[in-house]
Amino acid sequence: MSFAIALLLVLALLPRSSQIAPAKDALAFLNEVSQRYADAKSYHIEAVEEQTSNNELMRSWQKTVMTAIVMPGGRYRYEGRSRAGTAVYISDGIHEWDYLPDQKVYIQQAPAREDSSKKRMHLPDEIAALNAKSVVSVLAHRADVLKSAVFLPDETVSVGGKSVECYVVHSAGDDFKVQHLDTTRESTVWIDKSRKVIVKILDREQPLSNRVVNGRLPSATESTVVYAVVEFDQQEPDKTFTFAAPEDAKLVEAFSSPLAPGPHFDVIGKPAAELRLKSADGTVTKLSSLRGKPVFLDFWATWCGPCKGLVPDLLKLYAETESKGLTWVGIDNDENPDAATKFISQSHIPWPNYHDLDGSMGAAFQRNVIPLGILVDARGNIAFYQSGYEVSELRAAIAKLGPEFGSVAAANTNATGPN
Repeated sequence: MSFAIALLLVLALLPRSSQIAPAKDALAFLNEVSQRYADAKSYHIEAVEEQTSNNELMRSWQKTVMTAIVMPGGRYRYEGRSRAGTAVYISDGIHEWDYLPDQKVYIQQAPAREDSSKKRMHLPDEIAALNAKSVVSVLAHRADVLKSAVFLPDETVSVGGKSVECYVVHSAGDDFKVQHLDTTRESTVWIDKSRKVIVKILDREQPLSNRVVNGRLPSATESTVVYAVVEFDQQEPDKTFTFAAPEDAKLVEAFSSPLAPGPHFDVIGKPAAELRLKSADGTVTKLSSLRGKPVFLDFWATWCGPCKGLVPDLLKLYAETESKGLTWVGIDNDENPDAATKFISQSHIPWPNYHDLDGSMGAAFQRNVIPLGILVDARGNIAFYQSGYEVSELRAAIAKLGPEFGSVAAANTNATGPN
């Protein structure tokens, strides 16, 4: 018997769980799979995410259902449903429709040259649909936050009622590029062996202690996403990208929001309100203690598409202004601070962020909508206050702070980031 035949017989007799994935580095393999999503021009993905968060005094669970269908020619259909509501975004390349089934209202408009979802405020109903829009982008950049990974034994998992044989890629602890001081995390990705697509992801974060932070017990979180449908270069019927308004649905120019701005808040030139910025280690910094240098306050949340859409340009602006003396402060409005912490890590946001758990910081500045950008000059007076601001507007305001910032206004401000 030849050596080659003998080797094949040995491999065949090995337990299935011992036959570990491709003969390559696990992270390189995950990058290869992720690249398929980055290169995708046409795709149909359906996913269900389940998230749990718990500590000794609390347990929560939520489910999000998402569909993302994209074809060339500006055609797409994004649907999302969660406890916050349901929304559908459709484009046939000629018209765009944003539809809120629960409120029975929709918007119709011509396709915008830039992503129009970055230009307007969003309702809670739209959170799941916005997540659907980012599904492919998230998977395309799945490996970016890792510096290493390992293969676990192959597994057969149930996806959409079918058994799927999978390679399993796992990362934990030091495998992540950014380390959290107060939590440990791990990530497991199941990849269909025959199609080389991701069919399941499990992310876990565990607090290192039960020490109360900002008046809250830390929580362990777990997120499982199952991708029941993953198709590339598919053909979709034309009806997928058309919208037939139900008889009881009303066409409106804009969605009305309980977060709509109130009466004009004239604060330019007036002293900024005092804030007590409490970090994870309990250290409290008063906003007034930063006087002597200008400060930019960014009020945001992970469920806010326009907020996340600003991040790439804000990162560029930070690189230009931090060394000139501008202090940056983020203040998120997430119900679950862990969601903000995760997004900050994934986006490599360098400025400090604080959780507005009780809404008091937003109330101090009469925040009604986000994103809200506030620029405080070196004397402690408000120089810029704008909800739903453009980075170009912020640049213009920063340029007026002094000659050292004069070059800031001339930089390129085209938005490039995903929702």
